[in-house]
Amino acid sequence: MSQPTLTNAPVILLIEDSSADVYIVRESLRKYLKEFDLQVVNDGEKAFKWIEAADSDSSLPCPSLMLLDLNLPKRSGQEILRRMRASPRCGHVPVVILTSSDSPADRAETARLGATAYFRKPPDLEEFMQIGVVVERVLDQQPN
Repeated sequence: MSQPTLTNAPVILLIEDSSADVYIVRESLRKYLKEFDLQVVNDGEKAFKWIEAADSDSSLPCPSLMLLDLNLPKRSGQEILRRMRASPRCGHVPVVILTSSDSPADRAETARLGATAYFRKPPDLEEFMQIGVVVERVLDQQPN
């Protein structure tokens, strides 16, 4: 489990178990952001530990934004979102759901739990690359 480095670049915590999707997200961020620090966690239990580490060690910064898959090994994305929103230090961090699910129930539940945005992973690569636009927009809306 890696923790963010101390730079001025926004720290983006990507919780995703598909290496192919991690690659696409990284390439999209490279296309749309000048700089970023992408931290990748590949299962729900590691995501819990990441949040707990940030809560217990004030020298570790909270991410600037979380990209969260819903279908993860060990814990669901909804559990991670619930834990993130309960975090005393990082509960304010914007969370963009990044999932293949187009279920109205998933959309409603993640909205209820406090997701900032919902991005359905499209089958088309060019459409998927638009995740960088979503991230850029959400980061631009954050106070400095």
